[in-house]
Amino acid sequence: MQNTKLYSLTLIAIGAAIIAVLSPLAIPIGIVPITLQTLAVGLVATVLKARETFFAILIYLILGFIGIPVFTGGTSGIAVLFGATGGFLVAFLFIGTLISWALHKIEYRLFPALTVNIIGHILMLLVGTLWIKLFMNIEFANALRAGFTPFLVVEIIKAVLVTIFGLAVIRALSPVNKYFTN
Repeated sequence: MQNTKLYSLTLIAIGAAIIAVLSPLAIPIGIVPITLQTLAVGLVATVLKARETFFAILIYLILGFIGIPVFTGGTSGIAVLFGATGGFLVAFLFIGTLISWALHKIEYRLFPALTVNIIGHILMLLVGTLWIKLFMNIEFANALRAGFTPFLVVEIIKAVLVTIFGLAVIRALSPVNKYFTN
């Protein structure tokens, strides 16, 4: 199968769908719930190249922005995108793309890919936490308690799962299509 524009668009649509399906699932524990959003973004970023990752996340954000209930807990709209947890959504676009770009610069080996994913997941937490601090006008220590500290271990676990599953998907698909080779 050739790497065509249609194939790229299909991968973007599948990536956006994966994020949209997993993101509404949440366990509310405060201002910031535990979700599968970062897992979905990490998986898409691990499997797809930076361009497709960027557009998959962008489409996901646009879907939520226009009112389709794809954000955490089945929410949507501009109020969510620019609310207290909107920094996490914004981080997905840039950090997810950065994860994908970095992963495609290295060989797909477990430990370098794991390192990139862990750093990327922590960066998503940090951007979201900074947004909370600015949006809610609270002390940085309080923002860390709300958006970073309770999620650090969970995000590392998600990064490990994403790396293992993402690399398995790439290994399975690389003989079928050259898109999935470095």
